[in-house]
Amino acid sequence: MVVSFIAYIAGASAFPIASENLLPWSAWFLIAVVINIVLWSNVMKLLTFSLAVIWFYAFVASLVPESSTAVNLTELDWSDPEAVAEQGALVFNGKGQCSACHTVDTSAPPGRCPDLTDIGVNAASRIPGMDAKTYLIESLYFPANHLVPGYGKIMPEVWKAPIALSHVEIQAVIAYLESQGGEIDPTPFDEPIDRKDTATAAAALPPLLTGDPELGKKVFVSAACISCHAVKGIESPAADATTTDFEVVTAPDLSGIAAFNDMRYLEESILLPSAQIVSGYGAVTVRANGTTYQGTLVSQDEKKIVVRTKTADGVEEEHTILLSELDEEPIEELTDLQANGYFTLTLTPADADAPVTGEIVSETEETVTLKVNGEDKAFSKTDVKSMMTLIDFDYNEIVGEYVSGTMDDEIVLIVDGSEEVFDGWDLEGATFTRASGKKLLVTSPMPENFPLLLSVSDMSNLLSFLSTLTGATAEAASESAAEGIPAE
Repeated sequence: MVVSFIAYIAGASAFPIASENLLPWSAWFLIAVVINIVLWSNVMKLLTFSLAVIWFYAFVASLVPESSTAVNLTELDWSDPEAVAEQGALVFNGKGQCSACHTVDTSAPPGRCPDLTDIGVNAASRIPGMDAKTYLIESLYFPANHLVPGYGKIMPEVWKAPIALSHVEIQAVIAYLESQGGEIDPTPFDEPIDRKDTATAAAALPPLLTGDPELGKKVFVSAACISCHAVKGIESPAADATTTDFEVVTAPDLSGIAAFNDMRYLEESILLPSAQIVSGYGAVTVRANGTTYQGTLVSQDEKKIVVRTKTADGVEEEHTILLSELDEEPIEELTDLQANGYFTLTLTPADADAPVTGEIVSETEETVTLKVNGEDKAFSKTDVKSMMTLIDFDYNEIVGEYVSGTMDDEIVLIVDGSEEVFDGWDLEGATFTRASGKKLLVTSPMPENFPLLLSVSDMSNLLSFLSTLTGATAEAASESAAEGIPAE
């Protein structure tokens, strides 16, 4: 024991994992323990055994900091950018909750948000004229500004509660993201937000939760949320045991939903299920090359989509469909085009002879802007030629510019530059269109009338329960279930 104490005073390392040349003082201590056990009485053996157990736990505790992901950043040493990136990785996987939705490995299963492999170099090509660091800064502070095709507005502003990353922590995360295939830029930047104003605005919001989490858990089960959404610690019913009036589908796991989303997001997800849809869980119906596909939108990029359908006997199939292969649909009214899923539009301006086709860039109540041959052009929604397709009893189609008339009388069209009159009694049908376009409307499989099925108190209790799902509480519930304590 004395030799152990002398070694400690002399500066010997605590355990053999260090690099000092002195024999670790814990080794001397262990030698003393063994000698005491061999030579001394039973009382001393018990005492030395207790000390040995303390030594063992001290040794294990010394290893914990080396494997912990906890980090509390107050300043960064930019003389070593790689070290800053390592700190950013700890924030990315820890406090920032980024790894809950993003992957950094193309071979990993798809996450709720885009894979960030090589984002350090890819970020420079996302927005023309914007460098990688500026793109990453905007993506962290204003994630809704630059959405990757196929992903909705589900990423929270990480500088706000509940995540609330500091300026220093965000800088470290950006350095980590830059290191993924790119070079780290240590140039400091000012935050594009005013945290004081934001805090004041947030404090002014009325309280959202007045419910009981335990009652909310019962609502989560009784309203059949658990049939589609998984939560650790709550057992999901068997597929054949459900008595719901809607299709049971695979929906996002909610075990840690409150750790990276605020309550406004959760409230909107219940009241307006299709407002923001997690990638890989949206429902679509598309028509391509004359075939209709109805199922789940697995993924989407700028050129193609992958749709998972289910056959009558329950077999799932995945179909890769090029966006260029989607059929154009007739459009009767040029209102809310983007809200209805249209991403291309073909129309004929009133002062033109030929139709114009382009990708929809933006729209207002009066105009729609299309990207035509790489150039943005605005068109009036009212100054558009109306077209009509007539079908006779032999199922022949006649397409022309509509002039006047109805099926009950005579219809006048301009066909190939000439005005022609058609007797409505000689026609099987007629389709009136003002334009046509390709459509990809993604909706939530969650019933739109779900909020109507809940009372106000049920809604409050359900939101209160969801606010407790931070991952840690779900794990505690899971552990309780493993120990035989019922989750309900």
